[in-house]
Amino acid sequence: MAVLLKRVPDSGTLFLFAAWALCLCPLLYAVPSVAGVAPHQCVAANVDEFLNVEYVHDGDTLHLADGQKVRLIGINTPELARDKSPAEAYGIEARDALRQLLKAGTRVGIQYGHERYDRHGRTLAHLYLEDGGSVQQWMLDKGYAAAITIPPNLHNAHCYQQAEQQARLAQRGIWRRGGLNTVDATALQRGDQGFRLVKGQITKVKRTKKWLWLTLSPNCSLRIARADTHYFDDGLLASLAQKTVVARGWLTQRKGRWSMRIHHTSSLMVMDD
Repeated sequence: MAVLLKRVPDSGTLFLFAAWALCLCPLLYAVPSVAGVAPHQCVAANVDEFLNVEYVHDGDTLHLADGQKVRLIGINTPELARDKSPAEAYGIEARDALRQLLKAGTRVGIQYGHERYDRHGRTLAHLYLEDGGSVQQWMLDKGYAAAITIPPNLHNAHCYQQAEQQARLAQRGIWRRGGLNTVDATALQRGDQGFRLVKGQITKVKRTKKWLWLTLSPNCSLRIARADTHYFDDGLLASLAQKTVVARGWLTQRKGRWSMRIHHTSSLMVMDD
């Protein structure tokens, strides 16, 4: 069974991630009752404004009628075909599912992220249907998305993780065989870059001025920015040597070496011995 590192200090909620063995650990989580929204849904803290959808680009990106290009906070969906790369498994299905949910002209409530824009200039936001339902939760429930937490946008992080767990347990969408599989850090190949789940044993822990480096194999390392280490437990981070972990995030490759930045404790699991 896999055990997550620690309680997330900003959200005050505990996320125990056991779906790797397809057994769901008990989770205690409650959200306030909101008119039209059932308990345990990923509700909005506030809605900044309502706007209409213009069109959906892919499973986690869409355009609004006012010209904003929105990247959905807290989830990642498989990529569509681009350049010479084919579509990833369930990429087209994720896009089509979101298009069915958010047809052109659909009115959505927008809660902008604490960090409002990403490095590509896209608006970061949580979206809600007029009945209060979370668009992100819907995509996770259906198995078309994986949960990913990037501080400082931590709203609903635990709820999104819980929704993913339910989809993993039911083996829906990307969690079916042939979908988002865990890759071994010692067996990475050309083309493995992009959003991945990577498993390996940490053979070395090294601190530099800007980063905490966790070596998984001679050619693969995880890195945590020193500015993000307060999202993790220092004692556990210091004791990770020789532990087997599963990390999630975006793999990049340079000169034959792979690297993945880990932003938040929910993206790093320690596997039980």
